[in-house]
Amino acid sequence: MALLMSLLSSALVFGLQAGACLSLAPAPYAPHAFTLQSGSVPGRDRPDEVSKLASRLKSQAAAERREAAEQLGYLEDARAVGPLLEVLKDKDADVRAACVDALGFIGDKRAVGPLIALLKDDIAFVRGAAARVLGQLVDASAVEPLLVSLRDAQASVRSASAFGLGSLKDERALPELVRVLKDESPDVRAAASTALGSLRDKRGVDPLIQLLKDESRLVRVAAAISLADIGDKRAVAALNDAVTNEKEDEPRTQMKESLQRLKAAPDPS
Repeated sequence: MALLMSLLSSALVFGLQAGACLSLAPAPYAPHAFTLQSGSVPGRDRPDEVSKLASRLKSQAAAERREAAEQLGYLEDARAVGPLLEVLKDKDADVRAACVDALGFIGDKRAVGPLIALLKDDIAFVRGAAARVLGQLVDASAVEPLLVSLRDAQASVRSASAFGLGSLKDERALPELVRVLKDESPDVRAAASTALGSLRDKRGVDPLIQLLKDESRLVRVAAAISLADIGDKRAVAALNDAVTNEKEDEPRTQMKESLQRLKAAPDPS
């Protein structure tokens, strides 16, 4: 079963377009497209490229610094980590966010501490990018800071933090994720639902069942998918009712797929 994705903003977004598919996935900060040149390969095969791009991080032009950070990320070369970490304090928020994403592409855990500090950045989309990438880096030291960010004033940051916690799959996050299932923002409720599915903890089943009646179809689908991910058949009856009562075609289709997956889940031994 495919989760359907769309990139709609520079931080973390959930989108629902008329007649389109539901999106439950976090979007990386990527306002400026970048394509590797034909025949290009990661930086380890082009040793001069990293140093050239690292020098461009010191340009007076923010656009050039941002582009250099983006390209360093695509090279996925660990030698770029040091220069990128230095630019996390750039005065331009777009540059900081581009550096965060680049560090996510590289996947080096040296970035964890600096990214935790960036959860307090003045700009929401930078905080959101840091929260999302901390999840990608899968380091347990990020759990507590992300739990704090789950109370951020901006819904986009709370959503990113929920996704980050889901990626970390740490049971310490469960109580807070359950709490934000009642968040005023449907984006946050959907993100928390998805994160609970990633945790595979049966304590999330009853709260997720309640969301099958949420006013947002995005949230209803997220809850259904997560119930299937957890695989506790106590949810079969509620999910079956949700499919029957769903009035919109696209959510009903995805919920029906989730119901089939849940029914096919192995019984507990």
